[in-house]
Amino acid sequence: MNEQLQQTLTALGGGLTSLDASTAASNVGGWHKTLDGVPGAETLVGHLAKLQEALKSGDLQGAVALLPGLGSETEKLAGAAPEADKAGLQQLAAALKG
Repeated sequence: MNEQLQQTLTALGGGLTSLDASTAASNVGGWHKTLDGVPGAETLVGHLAKLQEALKSGDLQGAVALLPGLGSETEKLAGAAPEADKAGLQQLAAALKG
């Protein structure tokens, strides 16, 4: 599993509510950069941009509302991911979907 995915899963280990908005926004920004330009990830990148904006503005309710869609898009992308990352992405998708 790649390091970025491992760090995200570790950060979510305490649950979504255990993350502060600044840390979450930074993590989301990293994923946005990683996935920008990846074929098939356009919708996910759009969701990440909205999530980062919500987190930075302090709109936590708006951020939470975006998570299920992010989870669904992550799940879709997991199928095309490298084999070493598939299980981690599916775990991330499940966490985001709640």
